Amino acid sequence: MNRRDFLKHTGFGLTGTALLSTLGGIRLAEAAGNDYKALVCVFLFGGNDSNNMLIPLDAEGYAAYNAVRGPTSGINIPQSSWLPINPSSQGGKVFGLHPSLASLQPLFSQNRLALIANTGTLAKPTTRAQYLLGGAKPDNLFSHVDQQNQWQSATTKAAIRPTGWGGRLADGVATFNAATTFPPLASLSGVNLFTQGAVSSVIAPNASSLKGFNTSAASMARYQAMRQLETLSSGNVLIKAKNSITGKAIESLDTLTKATASVPALTTVFPGSSLGGQLKNIAIMIAARGTLGVQRQVFFCSLGGFDTHSAQLNTQAGLFKDLADSLKAFQDATIELGVDQAVTAFTLSDFGRTFLPSANAGSDHGWGSHHLILGGAVKGGDIYGKYPTLQLAGPDDADSEGRWIPSTSVEEYAYPLVRWFGLSDPKTVLPNLSAFDLTRKDLGFMTGF
Repeated sequence: MNRRDFLKHTGFGLTGTALLSTLGGIRLAEAAGNDYKALVCVFLFGGNDSNNMLIPLDAEGYAAYNAVRGPTSGINIPQSSWLPINPSSQGGKVFGLHPSLASLQPLFSQNRLALIANTGTLAKPTTRAQYLLGGAKPDNLFSHVDQQNQWQSATTKAAIRPTGWGGRLADGVATFNAATTFPPLASLSGVNLFTQGAVSSVIAPNASSLKGFNTSAASMARYQAMRQLETLSSGNVLIKAKNSITGKAIESLDTLTKATASVPALTTVFPGSSLGGQLKNIAIMIAARGTLGVQRQVFFCSLGGFDTHSAQLNTQAGLFKDLADSLKAFQDATIELGVDQAVTAFTLSDFGRTFLPSANAGSDHGWGSHHLILGGAVKGGDIYGKYPTLQLAGPDDADSEGRWIPSTSVEEYAYPLVRWFGLSDPKTVLPNLSAFDLTRKDLGFMTGF
């Protein structure tokens, strides 16, 4: 049984112990007394077709879109249906957001929402010519599982790394949380690689509830029985480790239950969807930050269903509405809590999808894709990175179907987030960072560092 399977079968999402000292070789930014920051990763499982999330709306740009994804393609969105946005760095060029992202459109004009264009897994900067000549590329490039792992671990190798870059980030800023043993990592979407640290612990409460055992007689009896089982002696090292992890998980859930019980109910209304519930519970955990004693938190939540090989229009419309409404509610909740400048949410996904439609009104596995970044510390109202040329077999296509070669790597995307979070030298979190140009001014989408 490997480490991940072992932890999964314990039934509780708590791993490791809280690190109370600085890791060697990492210089931390100075921690202020009331300094709090949180990163919220929203993973879009399946591979989001961002070619139908963000497009240029000028005559030339839409013509390029319409030439490949025309009315007979089954996935065409008419020019009049797109939601116009005016990115500040695009020379007056108008772009369009998918019509189901209506809840997010005002946040773009309020400078609370930004997009990063054509980002993905890269071993090093790569051109079409280099790719076609067999240059370095990520292992198992168009595989769901491999690309999910590579996005979450910031690597391009097939071998699964034991930690994710969210977990390593929590390790690196552990001194911010030195006053508490409560886990700095939280997943509202089960076991995942992103929130696995080397030493920092992670809590994975039920997505629909943050409560552990309640005070009823039956619940307390189960609680006592569980705690008694943990004390039973055993010569098996794995059983001892499981008992220790389970005990710490129960204690953390107890702490969380008590902390959130004292938090006033949010007035912000969240969608009743799974993602809405996950983000609502993250907001509640953030509201309890003072009682929990945390100054840095990394959260993971997810929305699935983006593997749209067929029937994409209706599927994606529903998914995007859920995503937009849930993120808008979350942003409203951070404003209600007075922490909107301290909380940044961002999306990740397996990969983008082909610009060329599939035969069943869908699209196939691609590579580079566009992502959303949301929060008060975001330099919003703009598109960062380089938007691809919408041309099959063009300068940004890995082949002839519109699989965009990323112009921005996962590491470059993560870098401003990691720096904003408090690390002045993030190479331990993003070990392949030196392969890319960190002086690029088109990736400065965060304030405050």
